[in-house]
Amino acid sequence: MGSVLASLFTFIAVFCGAMIGIVLSGRLPAHHMSPETRTAVSVSMAVVGTLSALVIGLMISTASTAFNERTNAIEALAVDIVKLDRALLRIGSDAASIRKELRNYAEAKVEELSSPPKVGDLSISKLANLETISDQVVALQPHDDRGRQIQEQALQLLGAIADARWLLVEKSGVTMPAPFLLLVIFWLTLLFASFGLFAPNNGTVIAILFLCAMAISGGIFMILELGAPTRGLVRASVAPLHYALDTITTAD
Repeated sequence: MGSVLASLFTFIAVFCGAMIGIVLSGRLPAHHMSPETRTAVSVSMAVVGTLSALVIGLMISTASTAFNERTNAIEALAVDIVKLDRALLRIGSDAASIRKELRNYAEAKVEELSSPPKVGDLSISKLANLETISDQVVALQPHDDRGRQIQEQALQLLGAIADARWLLVEKSGVTMPAPFLLLVIFWLTLLFASFGLFAPNNGTVIAILFLCAMAISGGIFMILELGAPTRGLVRASVAPLHYALDTITTAD
């Protein structure tokens, strides 16, 4: 279920639940609206409200963690690409072709992360490019200890780049099961129905319930967007990779 569709469905369900409660309040017998009934409904809905708050808090935490981890992986990838380019620059002319391959890899990675991923796409071609760079670094034959130390550092950076690459694949999104999301929406609808049941039927109350339903649907939208940082409207920034590409392109 897409984030826009899910948030729209949430708004309709929650607001309609509140309206159903208002309609029922005018049609139920008087003894069904007694203070004792209000107390029983309020206590019961307090449990539902607490449960909804806990689950939504967990959803926010999970989605935010996934988004932050992907952002951190992009930043780490950018830093390691710049550091690897500087290490290859120190090796000298023997690594000139490797630096060119590294720039090509960085350009391809920027393009990949700037567009929605294809289903089942693990960027095997870019992985092969990275493995080619690693093989070329291994094939270098430094003439002194300094060169061998830089070569070892470059191989470590290539390992870190590969780790960041796989982390980006793993953190491409958090799956939110549709039945779980529907259950949360049902809880919220039930909660707002209880609000409408004992609320006065006037324009102010309806307007507030309308705005609250919009706020809740917006929260569900943001949760789903943060949980899918590669496909939705809210995506992890690739600005660090753009900066890294500019840096290694202009390096001497």
